[in-house]
Amino acid sequence: MVNQMIKCKDFAPRITERGPFGGPSEYESFSEVVSAVNQWIESTTIQVINVETVVLPDWSIESTSDDVYGVTTSNGYYPVMISQGLKIDCFQCVRVWYRE
Repeated sequence: MVNQMIKCKDFAPRITERGPFGGPSEYESFSEVVSAVNQWIESTTIQVINVETVVLPDWSIESTSDDVYGVTTSNGYYPVMISQGLKIDCFQCVRVWYRE
């Protein structure tokens, strides 16, 4: 039997509209993120181990070549304050743990 590594993939809300100076102004809803997760699972041959929601800081969200991922939604936005008044925005995402 081939040893299958456990992997994970994060899904964040995609930017739906650009604001001034090219910055994001609107994002898809969390239910749209869940729909994208379901579509990805159906289109692959992976074995899903677990699906969870996670709150990630904006710098940990990576964009992909096929979609531009944003980092916030109206119902999943968590501003966090850290030392010296620096604000870090955190966002609700979906993480899928799987084996290929």
